[in-house]
Amino acid sequence: MSLSELTVPGGTEQVIGPDELFFSTTDRRGLIRSGNSVFVRTSRFSLDELTGAPHNIVRHPDMPAGVFRLMWDRLLAGRPAGAYVQNLAKDGSHYWVFATMTPLAEGFLSVRMAPRTELFGAVKRMYRYAADAERAAAERDGANRRDAALAGMRQLEHLLGEMGFDSHDDFLTEALATEVAARDRLASAAYVRPRAQGPIAEVLTGAGALETLLADLVERLESYRVLSDRLVRSSTRVLDVARRLDRAVAAAQAASERVADTAPVLRNVARVMATPTRTAVAALERLVPRLAALRSDVTDLRFRIALASLHNDMVAAFAAEVVDGVAPPTSLSEVPPLCDAVHENVLEMSAKAQQVNGALREVVAGVAEAGERLAEFSRFLGQWRILVLRHRAQDALGDLVRPIDEEFAASWDGMEMLRALGREFESSAVPFDVGALAAQVTRIRVGAAESRYVP
Repeated sequence: MSLSELTVPGGTEQVIGPDELFFSTTDRRGLIRSGNSVFVRTSRFSLDELTGAPHNIVRHPDMPAGVFRLMWDRLLAGRPAGAYVQNLAKDGSHYWVFATMTPLAEGFLSVRMAPRTELFGAVKRMYRYAADAERAAAERDGANRRDAALAGMRQLEHLLGEMGFDSHDDFLTEALATEVAARDRLASAAYVRPRAQGPIAEVLTGAGALETLLADLVERLESYRVLSDRLVRSSTRVLDVARRLDRAVAAAQAASERVADTAPVLRNVARVMATPTRTAVAALERLVPRLAALRSDVTDLRFRIALASLHNDMVAAFAAEVVDGVAPPTSLSEVPPLCDAVHENVLEMSAKAQQVNGALREVVAGVAEAGERLAEFSRFLGQWRILVLRHRAQDALGDLVRPIDEEFAASWDGMEMLRALGREFESSAVPFDVGALAAQVTRIRVGAAESRYVP
């Protein structure tokens, strides 16, 4: 029987400070390799008891298995994962964390913090429904653990949809980004150590500089995200109007066919003016997948920046403990894997930033193309209206003029709005200086290596 199976939940909840970060690494099987002082103190296990034990030694029985299924699906795909998790300490007390897990070459790295946002309360309620779904699957349907976890995962995904999230990825990004932001507001100066000297001071200085760079990216990306959401909503509305315009033009084209014997030129112009409306609609329709890809890339970029910020805070926490004499310099041996994780995130962020800026150019080009086609349509429309009057075809076609005018005016106004958003987008392209970020990671790595051997 394992230590975790001997632990009985007692109902007492531990309070975790905003400046406290949990750290641990595991191998590929989930066996604990290392843990920091916060993990040891809060779990109530000794470091010897934790080392070599499965990480689920602190798993609380109330946690739905579907949560871990979602996490492992991401991890096994080579992607960082995260979740709100209730853990069980050796003495039966419990504590809540927002946990992140990052794949490493030979295992996983986990950094955890206390939840602080309103989202946390909603998640706890959601977990109760997921746990009920898992119990029902096991008791009513005889589901095994794997299938019960799958039932819990599906329930979670359904509930996330009801909360307004399009996907688990969207939820995870929002949760991590807001939790990191809330924590930073409460613990922004927690690791400042003016008395630090030598290599350890370099670690803290590098961490501070890296945090400044990441904070600037967060601010720029938030503006970008707001613009992206506005563009998605606006393009959807404009596409609806453009489709109505296309239908109105098709009706005019059909009516023009009826007077082709007396006014063949009306039929010809109506045929020609239908082409640019269809082309405009097609250009706007092509924006839909581009905007979806753009939104996905922005979401992933937000997640990566928030995760890098959290890992950087963990580096600063290790260094601060060494300066304070709470931990020996050898504890800085945990900094290299954190640097590896940050560096990997920097590379991924660079790739995503390039994709985001590339998608931006495609979106702006698509908006421009649709606008050009509507301008072309406007010229044909003017000719068609004059011909309607010249050939005295008002009785046959007059009722079609007003809906075309109305839909065209709405489409044109919508295109002006899209063009204005496109110009804002271009001015807010995400700048990304890989060298500046990588330089601070190297500075931290070198300082940590040198600090380990300072007496």
